[in-house]
Amino acid sequence: MCVLLRSWAYRMCVRCTVRVCAVAILLCPLLSSDPRLSVKENQYTMDLYVAVGSAVNIPCKGEGGEGAQWRLNGMAFNPGPVLSIRNASLEDRGNYTCHSRNGSLLQTLFLQPGYPPSLLKVKCSSPGYPITATCSWSEEPEPMLPTRYTATYGISHKSRFHPCRPVPSLRHHCVLNISLFQSDPQVINVTATNPLGSRSTFFSFIVENAVKPDPPVNVTVTQRLARQLYVQWAPPPSWTDPTNFPLMYKVQYYHGDIRSARELGPYKCQSMVLKALRPGATYVVQVSAQDQLVGQRSDWSEPVSATVLPR
Repeated sequence: MCVLLRSWAYRMCVRCTVRVCAVAILLCPLLSSDPRLSVKENQYTMDLYVAVGSAVNIPCKGEGGEGAQWRLNGMAFNPGPVLSIRNASLEDRGNYTCHSRNGSLLQTLFLQPGYPPSLLKVKCSSPGYPITATCSWSEEPEPMLPTRYTATYGISHKSRFHPCRPVPSLRHHCVLNISLFQSDPQVINVTATNPLGSRSTFFSFIVENAVKPDPPVNVTVTQRLARQLYVQWAPPPSWTDPTNFPLMYKVQYYHGDIRSARELGPYKCQSMVLKALRPGATYVVQVSAQDQLVGQRSDWSEPVSATVLPR
């Protein structure tokens, strides 16, 4: 257990009674050597990371002695030169300052309670079959601390692992390359690291079982004949080869309550006609896709509504 103090000029480790990691950043630029600056003017702010449930005992540095006092966000916290918290909780987060008897600032730290990394919940699917798969993960409880995630993948645990490409627009997502008709499981290792520790989670899956296209796009619904609606759509852009890996589609439509929805299909084509509809009624239409041979069906597309006009 130690507090790690890092400045531009030095690193040191100090024993304390809590499992914490701290980063101290000097407020004066590049540790100015101007002799006119006093020790008190050379104050630094220390980020102090503490595990929830830990005991915190931080002595005030400087010349405060018994007359020193700790403050939390500018308000008196506890008398005495030692910042003492028996059971740190998330509510203890804040800016703590130690002041001498005459009010001079002696020390500043920002306390950040949180959790060490826990086992992640990882799930993978392949909307880009047969080229790529996408994996995502979540963590409970949320660490509440700056946490870095590193993801690598390989074929079985014994193979060489490669970096999983982050998805800039999606948090906690990455993309991995896959091989067609691969019998061995794909393995992804996601390591979470924060100031309180590090933990790795391994997750394996069979690519063909994880095939799940994204929903179809550009769904349009128009009326051409009385009591009929013409539905048209396009395959998801992420499905890279619809010619050699054709998709099958289902259409869901309902009037009023979604619990009355009806499903039609599967269709090989990218259009169909809804018939015998009620004049004056508004129908909601959605489309889903599935690979012709393997995997799961996609989620439903965004709903599109159209009203059947009497003709």
